[in-house]
Amino acid sequence: MTEKFRKFSGQYWLVALVVGVLLPWLLKLLSISRFHQIVWLLFLVDFVLAAIVGWQIRRTAQTGWLVWLFPVGCFIGLYLFFPTYVYYLALVDLGISYLAYGLTGPRESLS
Repeated sequence: MTEKFRKFSGQYWLVALVVGVLLPWLLKLLSISRFHQIVWLLFLVDFVLAAIVGWQIRRTAQTGWLVWLFPVGCFIGLYLFFPTYVYYLALVDLGISYLAYGLTGPRESLS
């Protein structure tokens, strides 16, 4: 099971699902104010994780299409749980992930 999980890049799918959909749902369930949801979830957590995910994808020499996975997961969560004026933040997530992916060099071989 672990081998299939890694083969299909399951860790990136899991991060996209948890941060993109489950975390906004949990914040809505806990009745945290909309202001704090947007500031803490969207600006801090999403943007930092977008950079980390983009960097990790490049560092481990994964395929570049995985850069789209996190922003798409975040857009789904934004669409389901937030007002329309925050949808553009998924594009910012994509930009941050792509910058982290593009500015990081691939892992060099040790041989």
